[in-house]
Amino acid sequence: MSPLRTKQRTLISRLRQGLTWTFTGGCVVAGGWGAADAIAHADTFQVQEVRFVGSEKAPTGQLRHLADVQTGTHLFHADLSKAIKGVETHPWVDEASARRRFPGAVEIHVREHEPKMLLALDALWLVSNDGEVFKRADSGAMDYPILTGITPTLTKEHPKVARAVIDDALNIHKAVDGDDQIALTELSEIHFDANAGFSLVMRSGTRIVIGFADPFPALDRLSRMRERGLDINTPQHIDLDVGNVAIVSPLHSPPQ
Repeated sequence: MSPLRTKQRTLISRLRQGLTWTFTGGCVVAGGWGAADAIAHADTFQVQEVRFVGSEKAPTGQLRHLADVQTGTHLFHADLSKAIKGVETHPWVDEASARRRFPGAVEIHVREHEPKMLLALDALWLVSNDGEVFKRADSGAMDYPILTGITPTLTKEHPKVARAVIDDALNIHKAVDGDDQIALTELSEIHFDANAGFSLVMRSGTRIVIGFADPFPALDRLSRMRERGLDINTPQHIDLDVGNVAIVSPLHSPPQ
């Protein structure tokens, strides 16, 4: 057989193989585009439900309105970024995230503010564990200690100072919550004075002066006093802002 004929057959074989692969690849690409187009326009992938996870204080109806994801919208066309921004405008919502859940749902996860105390300004406001003043308190959210002594003028003219006071008050709240001798439910008020610092007003009427000192060792000293018989359920004035000692006097005879 002629060597030239052998080379011709080899060339023809390679051409046939190349054409086969080209045709197969074209079919795959065309099939892929067809499948993508079918998914993008299929009724199966329309939004049938918008559900919320983690929302307890924020009503679902209000969150759904703020998310503004319309039923019947194609799942791939739902604007999740816009939905997140809308949900995060709700006063109870600290942070939100969203995801598509096939075949036809948008799922929005919500992290709500955790209130720790009330702030007395022009009205009572809820303060979160992060120090955010996030919502005016209603009648169903009054069972928290009240931070007093911050004026509306201070919040407007010196917001950083006001925020520092709130952070210090939250640190006192944390110290009380971790104390073995004082129940957080006994604490009625955390009062701030620009000259004297902080004091605690208990539900019994007892006033405990902490000043600007670290509240943890101060309350530890108070706990040791209670172990030795001090009864803070009897209204009295307890000054812990005097070094390593404490001055206790009945409230009917306040210290001069």
